[in-house]
Amino acid sequence: MSDDIQPDLLPDELEITQSFRIYLSDLSRWAKFLAVIGFMWCSLLFAGAFGVGYFINVTHSRLQSLSQTITALFVLFAVMWVYPCIYLNKFSNNISKALKENNQDVLEDGLQNLKSAFRLFGIVTGVILTLWLSIFIIFFSSGF
Repeated sequence: MSDDIQPDLLPDELEITQSFRIYLSDLSRWAKFLAVIGFMWCSLLFAGAFGVGYFINVTHSRLQSLSQTITALFVLFAVMWVYPCIYLNKFSNNISKALKENNQDVLEDGLQNLKSAFRLFGIVTGVILTLWLSIFIIFFSSGF
């Protein structure tokens, strides 16, 4: 057998076709939209945390510990949800910039932010589902 070196079958550079640019541009706009909606949702959760806590305190003064727990949970969810929204916003900004400047490094940064956003969305979703399941089990096992 000879010492022939196998040629690299894949090119070193990624080719960004026009259709790929269109997909990335659309993806960037949708990510921006979802990030803005997510920021608004986090704001509502944060404001609602204190509104719900105050309402429970005013209407049922005996349930003060419940109102504090609900306030803490709303604030926790708002804080947990804001980070994926930040990553989505960074992804959108980086993709737009990369397409305008034909900058591979900025494109990679944008995709890294998208990966981080999806990872955090998955973690937050898992935490929320686990909490819901726990509440469901406690609720029905206590005889309600």
